[in-house]
Amino acid sequence: MLTGFSQPVEAAQSIFRAVLSAMAEPLLPRALPALPPALPGLKAATAALLYTLADQDVRVWLPALPDDTVASLRFHTGMRVTDRPEEADFIVIAAGSPLPDLMRLKAGSAEYPDRSATLLLEADGFTQQQVEGSGPGFAAPRRFGADGLPASFWREWQHNRARFPLGVDAVLITDTHIAGLPRSVRLREG
Repeated sequence: MLTGFSQPVEAAQSIFRAVLSAMAEPLLPRALPALPPALPGLKAATAALLYTLADQDVRVWLPALPDDTVASLRFHTGMRVTDRPEEADFIVIAAGSPLPDLMRLKAGSAEYPDRSATLLLEADGFTQQQVEGSGPGFAAPRRFGADGLPASFWREWQHNRARFPLGVDAVLITDTHIAGLPRSVRLREG
């Protein structure tokens, strides 16, 4: 079994606060305050988010990962793994992997928009080149970019945003940082 957080309760609480802050101030990268050892096939920050957010009540879609990584995640979180992204509460997109069709993922309903999926999307690094975001959580428009995302990501995200208040949310992940991208964010490319 691969090791998780050395101080699980304290680490999970601090990671959860960081995720809430990232979603409240979209596209503003923030360092994660605690990182577990990296799991083969995933960034340490992605493992930190799964250890914090996943439990026996959620379904997670994972890319092809080594068996010991999946077994460790299941052991530490109790999460249920699904092979159908459209059934998942969390969809993990490892760096360099293709993006699933966002229109087929859980988008919530008019009564329960919070019952939607969240993408945990790995990137190579954050830049300030590709898009300008605005909307709730922005005092002023913010420029942002992420290297290594699937080529169609920003275009697909525009289609996702058009369904607001339904749609999926995303957390963009580098080795040590995250940036929130709620479905409410309006993006302008360029």
